[in-house]
Amino acid sequence: MYNYTMSRPIPVVKEEIEEIKQDVLKVVDRCDQCGAQAFVLVKGATGDLMFCGHHYEKIMNNPDAYTKMMAFMLQVVDERDKLVQNRLVGSHN
Repeated sequence: MYNYTMSRPIPVVKEEIEEIKQDVLKVVDRCDQCGAQAFVLVKGATGDLMFCGHHYEKIMNNPDAYTKMMAFMLQVVDERDKLVQNRLVGSHN
């Protein structure tokens, strides 16, 4: 299910997906697609996937990939807010 604003789909989160808000990912955790620092951990029925912010957004904004991801995921650890926190800390120096 998608809600469209302009041409970009907005993810509709299933109620049974549990979102965890704690620091789980470490600096050494890497994106499964590009090797950059991972900020999103997707726990699924058959294993875990890690993504950088860019690749997670790319998947969630693609209707086909979004459908597949929603069918796979059981839990999401989303720590992309660390990116904003790091920018704010850096801007005060």
